[in-house]
Amino acid sequence: MIREVPTITRSFTIGDTSRFLFEHIKKFKTIDYIYVLDENKKLIGVFSIKDLYRMSPEIKVEKICCRTPLVSVLPTSEQEEAAALALQHGLKAVPVVDENGVFLGVITHDMITAIANRELREDILQLAGIHKGHVEFDNTLDISLFDSIKHRLPWLLMGLGGGLFAAYIIRYFETTLEKNIILAAFIPLVVYIADATRTQLEALVIRDFALFRKLDFSVYFLKQVYAVFAITLILSAVLGGISYFLYGEYLISIILSSALIGATFSSLISGLFVPFIFRKFKIDPANASGPIGTIIQDIVSVVIYFTIASILI
Repeated sequence: MIREVPTITRSFTIGDTSRFLFEHIKKFKTIDYIYVLDENKKLIGVFSIKDLYRMSPEIKVEKICCRTPLVSVLPTSEQEEAAALALQHGLKAVPVVDENGVFLGVITHDMITAIANRELREDILQLAGIHKGHVEFDNTLDISLFDSIKHRLPWLLMGLGGGLFAAYIIRYFETTLEKNIILAAFIPLVVYIADATRTQLEALVIRDFALFRKLDFSVYFLKQVYAVFAITLILSAVLGGISYFLYGEYLISIILSSALIGATFSSLISGLFVPFIFRKFKIDPANASGPIGTIIQDIVSVVIYFTIASILI
């Protein structure tokens, strides 16, 4: 924030403002805007330097200054908020006021550009799974073989354990498979569709966490529920129709459609809540959500698939 900017009172005219700038021009670090204050130094309006050459010298500045929307930030505001407001409203500078509206200074376009550039780079790195805590040793060309294995292997071992557990669960549904062996052919399909939906959700939520720092998770969750529900109904209808065309059995179609609805809808948990939980515990969600979410989703999908099949057969 800089304080050396032109401020005038509401009693000034355009002519008074021109003379004021001419007399004090060397004191100002920027003159993109002229800020109008009341008797208590509260910001009541702002106008561009260009307006000085468009208006008659006799016009009062309070008649031509912009009052609504009067964009400003507090000294305690996040710097990203100031940059976002400037970009949203096309401003070259953002005024800073205290809790009572008293003018304190401005954030210039140079600082706004620097903030936006820095935040953009941080968001891109975060989307790639890179954060300050491990940026120094995640350079693939520089880290040792031991460090590379240490960073990757634990998550893959967890995935291996999850796969073995899913296979163990399937053992308990051997009777169901014996009654209709066709069900075995659709295990990969149901698991894949549910996991693909989870992957989409996970990518969206990690991206939106990076772009929207004050994301209302409850509202966000409801929007994703509606979207996933609609997508799930379409996918299940397509799968049910194709399976009936191929095998001519209503029961198989109903089982596959119902299992796909349950498995895909369950991706809301692994795709949304897992990244959210990692974020709450200050763990980069892009770094571990994938392996953990895949384990959870695959197990849940298998359980839902065979539970529905066991009930209906």
